[in-house]
Amino acid sequence: MTKERIDEIIGAAPPSTVDVDAIMARERKTAWLRPNPWVVTAAGVAAVAVGAAFVLAPGSSGTVRAAAPPSSAPELPEPCKIPTLMGPVPTEKPADATTRLTGVLSAAVTARLAAGTTLAPNAVAYPVGDPGRGPLQVVHSARPVTNGGGGACSGGEDEFLAGAATVRSGKKGSVQAILGRMGGRLNLPADCADQAPVNMEQVCRRSFGPKGEVIVAATLTVRGGPTIHRVDVARADKIGVVLEAANTVDAKRDRKPDSPVPPLTLEQLTEIALDPGMTLYP
Repeated sequence: MTKERIDEIIGAAPPSTVDVDAIMARERKTAWLRPNPWVVTAAGVAAVAVGAAFVLAPGSSGTVRAAAPPSSAPELPEPCKIPTLMGPVPTEKPADATTRLTGVLSAAVTARLAAGTTLAPNAVAYPVGDPGRGPLQVVHSARPVTNGGGGACSGGEDEFLAGAATVRSGKKGSVQAILGRMGGRLNLPADCADQAPVNMEQVCRRSFGPKGEVIVAATLTVRGGPTIHRVDVARADKIGVVLEAANTVDAKRDRKPDSPVPPLTLEQLTEIALDPGMTLYP
């Protein structure tokens, strides 16, 4: 989740009490890291070598001995190194995939929106500098990893994404989607976060889909403000799908949402993510 996305939901002014840094830190542990700078360090690896390790001695019960130190220092990761993408490399050309996924996503979303809801463009859903896009128009976002120096890295994504604003009876919301091969920058949570970000309330549950998909569905509510429904689905074919729906604040309503709930429920977002067409063909 980008800062622009958070600003879109909670508003940019007056200053908000929402801890944006905490929200973004949580999101960096899961997904939606495009296209913000990211930092890679070896601190986690080094800590393992420094701490003392203990194991049970063979053939004994409860006897503890210190584990032998490593024969050499562990290899540290290269600057800006990211995990390898998992799953087969798609044979479907990106241009073909964006056209097909736009149709699948648009049909799945519009079929579940409340009657009378219209879709409008939402530039916040797309990379900075991207040309104007239609509602839920899927684009392929791929950039090489670049090192900005000092451990600050950016790029590395290879994702398909889309978004739209929703309007019903003058009340606004938003829908966003991201899809791609798991690994790399798309690291989905295996379970619910231990706690919600500061100034937010979280209701989360983990379940499994009919084909072994891991589903983490969460509702994040800014205290006194908007609500975000988010579903992370790790498909058995190594494709990750993230869907979000949110109501947005209205400056005319003292920065409170003009709609009581997001335009799509967690159940509806899960149905969309499990659509057989929401994948990349190998």
